Formats: sequence, structure tokens, C-alpha cells
Amino acid sequence: MKLKNVAMQMALAMAAAKGVQAFEKAGGIEGVRRKLSGSKGGTTRSGGFGGLLSQLGIADTGSGGRTDIAGLLNGLAGTASGASGAQKMRGLLDTTRETPEDTPEEEQVSGLMLRAMIQAARADGEIDAAERKSLMEVVGDADPEETAFIERQMAEPVDPEALARDTPEGHEIEVYTASVIAIQPDNRAEAEYLDRLARAMDLEQRVVNQIHEAQGKPPLYTL
Repeated sequence: MKLKNVAMQMALAMAAAKGVQAFEKAGGIEGVRRKLSGSKGGTTRSGGFGGLLSQLGIADTGSGGRTDIAGLLNGLAGTASGASGAQKMRGLLDTTRETPEDTPEEEQVSGLMLRAMIQAARADGEIDAAERKSLMEVVGDADPEETAFIERQMAEPVDPEALARDTPEGHEIEVYTASVIAIQPDNRAEAEYLDRLARAMDLEQRVVNQIHEAQGKPPLYTL
């Protein structure tokens, strides 16, 4: 499997679904779905996050050309909050353990990020048939093993404590940020899910709010 590529595409879909301005200009989730599912020859499989943004006609203000997990999170912060958001995200990721590219560790973290996005999207209820169809079409070039992985995550119970337990030390910020990307925490169920995940990961409330700010989301805590 190559879960990093799937995580990139899923993150784009989630951001588009939540109305990030840059993705609204690209046609929202339907625009993202059409452009990615209509691509041939591997543009979505190469060039990293910057290549995906370029394909969608969105300026890459954050990834700095990086193709690793940090590039994904920085780039999404840039599309949500501009250069300042990307800079804040880079500062947060400087405190985490570096994830070498094209390694089993990167594959593990990418899988956890996918799991975090899907659990967050399900925090206030199940992903309905239409949402599931759109998301699966966005990652339509996934191989059968990758598709089966996503389907399993959509069926698993929402369990932020288990997600935290499975996250290797030093990768909590990446995995928590993936959940933040997937939702706009504007209802009790979503806020409670994020609070449970943050507590289980032992993330400081200040750090949690910084992650939210970098990704253009309301703070979780009043400090």
C-alpha cells in the first residue's frame, strides 16, 4: 500500500467538504473529486502535496515543495490560513519526531492519519451514503488493499482513546491535526471527540489551540 498518497487525497476531500476558501474556488468537494478522479498517469501519485494543489489550480502557500507528511499538513494550513498558518504549523511540527519518507514508519503514520480523519468525520454520526461515495471517488485510484483499509476504518467504532494508544510517541501532533482537518468543530459531539483525543494524547491545551489556529479552525479551549 501507499497510504501517504491516499491520506493526501482524503485530506483534500475533507478540506473541500468543510468549505476552505481555496477549495471553494476549486469547486468544493465535487470539484476536487472530478479533477482527481479524472486524472490519469499518476499526477496524484507523484509530485507530493504541491503537485496535487497545482492540479486543482490552488496556489501552494505552505508545503514548500515537500512531499512528506509535514508538507501535507503545512500545505493544508497554508490553504486554510495563508502563510501565517503554514508557519505556525511548521513551528508545531518542529517539535515532533521526523518521519522519514518512503519508510514503514511513514506508512504507519499515514494510516493513523487516515484513521483520524475518518473517525473525526464520524464523530457526530455515520458518514452517509452520499458522503461515502464522494470520498471514495476522490481516492478512486487507490488499489484494492488501500480501498479495503478505508472501508474498514469507516466501519470501526469511533474510539479516540484507541487511536491515541496506537499513535507512536512523537507523532501525536500529526495524527491530532488530521482529525482537525476533517471537521469544523462547531457542535458538541465533534468538540467532545477532539477533547477526548487531545487528552488521551496528553497534548497541552495551548498546543491544541495552536493546531486549530494554524488550520483555520476555532480554538477548542478557553484559556
